[in-house]
Amino acid sequence: MTLVLHMHPLSSFCWKALIALYENGTAFEPLIVNLGDETSRAAFKKIWRIGKFPVLRDEAKNVTVAESTIIIEYLDQYHPGPTR
Repeated sequence: MTLVLHMHPLSSFCWKALIALYENGTAFEPLIVNLGDETSRAAFKKIWRIGKFPVLRDEAKNVTVAESTIIIEYLDQYHPGPTR
């Protein structure tokens, strides 16, 4: 899977990115980050040092995109679907 969304299901900012992904049927892997678990938190901080959700990782382009609105704009530009 080329798109990985690092997220937590209780974060409303993650919901915003999830809505955009699901609405366009964009294939992605949701990866739930448990900040209470040291291993999970450390792995997430290697990807995004700030440690805020959500973060989209596009492995095919070797790009990391953070913040829900910027993720949506990135998806619209590089992974467009039927809905803008």
